[in-house]
Formats: sequence, structure tokens, C-alpha cells
Amino acid sequence: MKRIQKYFLSALIISIILLIIISYYFSSLVLYPKVKCNPEHHVYCDGPNELGLEFKEVEIITEDKLNLVSYWIPAKQSNITIILVHGHGGQKNEGLRFAKSLHEAGYNLLLLSLRRNHGGFASMGFHEQKDVEAALTYLKTKGYNQIGIFGFSMGSATSIIAMANHPEIQAGIFSSGYGSAIDVLVESAKRDFGIPYYPLIPVVKLALNLRGNMDIDSVRPIDKIASISPRPITIFHCTKDDYVDYHHALDLYAKAGEPKSLWSPECNRHERLWNFAPKEAEFRAVSFFQKYLK
Repeated sequence: MKRIQKYFLSALIISIILLIIISYYFSSLVLYPKVKCNPEHHVYCDGPNELGLEFKEVEIITEDKLNLVSYWIPAKQSNITIILVHGHGGQKNEGLRFAKSLHEAGYNLLLLSLRRNHGGFASMGFHEQKDVEAALTYLKTKGYNQIGIFGFSMGSATSIIAMANHPEIQAGIFSSGYGSAIDVLVESAKRDFGIPYYPLIPVVKLALNLRGNMDIDSVRPIDKIASISPRPITIFHCTKDDYVDYHHALDLYAKAGEPKSLWSPECNRHERLWNFAPKEAEFRAVSFFQKYLK
């Protein structure tokens, strides 16, 4: 009997240790994604010069003292600015696919570089709110008060919450975003690794919250999007998105108030709508902002 108890206790201790190690590993994937430009995804990896756009790098300081070195692409004689917010593991170049057409339409562009690229870590939209707030402060101190936002994936989720919290953001495009950070992580764990919710996910959540000084359950754009109305929004999302399931777009759209619209082309890669249909993607983005941000 004592031998059985000893084996049981040993197995329990080993299971707990393995659970902690695995949870630490998965929380690291969220907090510290590899940051790189993928030409097949982001296309323009060499900066605005690749598109013939004049720009400068500007320093945007967050409340927790991170220096976000971002692209500023000015338009001639325009006070209207769009903040472009990249995704998890991305860089400020992610919005360049839309930059040329938006710039030619007369908009100043601030391609915001999020904290993961500047000594911080990714938090699925929790701490990234400080980055968008810093960008808004930067623009307003420069006299730019007509502001739109265009977010991609995690940047989309971040942008929804930011727009809900900041009435000065007048119009928003949310591309390939999610309604709940923890939901998309749970779906990813099950799809990519075959991991059920119990017992691992609660421990991963605990690791994320402790290591990231955050509450991952609170990152729920689905609870915020309705309060944006009557300011206009549009949602872009591939119907066969291979990372953030299309139901997130449908759920967000259902919760959003008017005016709202949804573009859902039949593409099958996450955050690659532009790559599948660049002319239509640019036309829809430019048309939206020309209608509502002027």
C-alpha cells in the first residue's frame, strides 16, 4: 500500500511539474512571439521606400516608458490621419500593403510599432492599449485631430477596444480580428496541438496573467464594439481564415451598432485579404475612409 502511495505521489509531482513546464512554454509563445517580416504575408519588408513613399521614423513614448519607433507618412495639406496597428508577431510594415492607396487618397499615415518590437512583450491587446493611447497623444500634440484607425489581427482587437475607449477616433477598419483573446488561444491550442481546455489552459492563463501582469480574460473586443456606434466601422475577414475563425467576424458584426459593414472574401489564410484581392481590398479601405473620415 505504501509503495502504491509513493508511486501515486511521484506521478502526481511529475505531472504537476510537466504541466508547469508546458504552460510556461505556451505562455512564452504568446508573450514573446518571433518578430519577423514574411514577404509572402506582409509583402513589403523594406519599408515605405519600397513603395516610393516619403516617410520619417518618429518616436512615440508610452506611459510605461517604451519608445515605439514608428513610420510617419505625411500627406500634403491634410489634417486627417489613419493609425495602422499591426498584429501579433508583426512589425510596423504590416500596414504598408494599404499605405500607398490610402496616402494617394490624401491621408497622413502613422504605422504604429507595438511594444513587442521595443523591449516589451505581446499581450493580445491588453498592454497594447497603451501603445495606441500614446499614438493618439502624439497626434493630438502635433495638431492632428481627425483620426481613423485600421487594425490587423491582434491590432484589430486592440483597435476595437481603443476606438470604444477614445471617442476622438472617428472611423475604424478591423481586419481579421477576434472577439475574445482567450477564445482564439483556446481554439488555436485545440486546432494546432489537439489540446483540450482542461487541465492545461487554466494553467496557461495563470502563467500569462502572472508573467504579463494582465488579465487575459478581459481582452474581449466583443464586449466593447457596440459602444462605438454611431461612429462607423467595417470588418474585413477571410471566410476560411486558418487562424482566427470566421465566426469571430460574424460575432463582432452582430454585436456592432450602425453604421457597420462586413467584407468577407473566400480567402483561406489569416490576415491576407489584400494578398488575395489587392485592388478590391484597397478600394474598400479607401472608400470607407473617404465616406466617413473627411
